[in-house]
Amino acid sequence: MTLPTPSEGEVPLAVNSIGVGDGESMPAEPPNELIYRHQARVRRSLAALWASRDIVYTLAERDIRAQYKQATLGLLWALIFPLAMLGIFTIIFSRTASNGIPGIPYPIFAYIGILCWTFFSGSFGTGGTSLLTNNALMSKTQFPRECFPLESILVTAVNSVLAWIPLVLLFVLYRFVPYPTTAWAPLLILIELAFTIGVTVGVSALIIQMRDLAQVLPIVIMLGLFATPVIWQFKRVPAKWQIVYGFVSPLGPVIDDFRRTMLLGLNPAWGPLLAAIAGAIFYLVLGYRIFKRLEVNFADIA
Repeated sequence: MTLPTPSEGEVPLAVNSIGVGDGESMPAEPPNELIYRHQARVRRSLAALWASRDIVYTLAERDIRAQYKQATLGLLWALIFPLAMLGIFTIIFSRTASNGIPGIPYPIFAYIGILCWTFFSGSFGTGGTSLLTNNALMSKTQFPRECFPLESILVTAVNSVLAWIPLVLLFVLYRFVPYPTTAWAPLLILIELAFTIGVTVGVSALIIQMRDLAQVLPIVIMLGLFATPVIWQFKRVPAKWQIVYGFVSPLGPVIDDFRRTMLLGLNPAWGPLLAAIAGAIFYLVLGYRIFKRLEVNFADIA
């Protein structure tokens, strides 16, 4: 077929620019770089996320209201779960001297570990599946997808703040006064928060791609409870492996240093703690990178 020659003053048809007569230029599927190699500008993404912070607060308020609206005990449920764990651990593990710190009441020792663990496990469990549970809303909105796992973490953080009330009561009951070195606590909280955000955000993106991970998540949380020094002392990890452990699982040094600073009046053990800081930053960067790589097709496959 011969295309007509444009007359004077007419613009020639850009045949190849629209793919007419060139079937090979139009792929059957989107190229991989649009999905698995999607590049997002971090600065622009973070700016958009900060501009959408009110959405995170709104979603978190929605979930908190839904969580306690029809519950008879209301916010008391935020206290019942960690206290139930404390009762079980005290009955089963308090008789083993190597599990606690000599001279420190075991309920105080264990409850500090429980507080750190329940924040991570609660955020990881709900935030990891947050994109699935909000798939209907995600397909109809345009705000940053990170808002969903972040609001789950915020809801868990609110519950964790309430769960600190029993710790204060335990201090009063056992007449124990925390040491001034407790001032290191904000740093330890920041490390755990960075680690939790990184792992939760990254896993939430992977679960969208591989749904079987949602079934594996509770198993990982259950095993992690016993692999983390919640009910045992961190010193049971051989000294030569403590730095490696701190990088792989920053929660270990965080829990240990909460106990060192709050209960013993010691400064943090800097070797494992620095490894935990490096590990938390690594997980935060890796998790966010995975999320931004995969987010381009969340709404299509959720």
